[in-house]
Amino acid sequence: MIKKIQFITVLLSILSIFSCNNNKKNQSENLTPPQKTVKSAIKLKHINAETKEYLSGKNIVIILGHSYNSEENIKSITQLLDYNYGVETEDKSGLISVFVYPEDFMFAGKIRISSIIDKIESKSLAGIITLGAPEGLCNVIAKIQDKSENGILPYPVFSLLPQDNVLGSEATSDFVLDYVQQTESLNEEQTDFIPNFDVSVLLLSSIQQMINLRGPLVANKDLLSFVQKLVGQKKTVHYYYDNETGLQSINHFIFE
Repeated sequence: MIKKIQFITVLLSILSIFSCNNNKKNQSENLTPPQKTVKSAIKLKHINAETKEYLSGKNIVIILGHSYNSEENIKSITQLLDYNYGVETEDKSGLISVFVYPEDFMFAGKIRISSIIDKIESKSLAGIITLGAPEGLCNVIAKIQDKSENGILPYPVFSLLPQDNVLGSEATSDFVLDYVQQTESLNEEQTDFIPNFDVSVLLLSSIQQMINLRGPLVANKDLLSFVQKLVGQKKTVHYYYDNETGLQSINHFIFE
């Protein structure tokens, strides 16, 4: 009888130890975070060592404004940029830094266009691209220019489909690109839908050319062909002419 009791006691002890070991194993497994697969941005896999060195620690700022700041557009554009070039977030680094109007231009509960300056200046930049720039954004770029050596930014600035001041946009951008609708409509300022044209392709092409440039874009006779390549062959790019003076702009273009 005593031997049976001793046998049962030993058996229970063994089972208890086994159970404790299993519990510790399960707890250890639960404390181990799941491994995440991180994919490199597809376009950055193919750049050469010299370009990688130039881009190291730098951002290209993308500002999404009118017609491109809806929740749906922000999501689709950000996903596209992240896949191709990597988007910077609080949790990870990335070449692209996205700002959205008006969310990122708020100060004390009000839209203040100049409030974005500190956010941009805190970064080491390889370029700025505005898409649907709101009124007054050219003043922000101008203030950043004023703080640069000789008032010249060491990186390119592209203004795509802006709704900002024309002269201000021309003065603060390497080039300005507008779309001209063929028919009049009540929504003629809507630029988020352009027939037979994909704005996301224009955006990706602009980013790639900024990477290739590694500096400001020179406004010369080749500028028109440069912008035409960005737009693609389905649309024709022309110089912009001022309605009041009839003068041709050197860095402002339209396509239709």
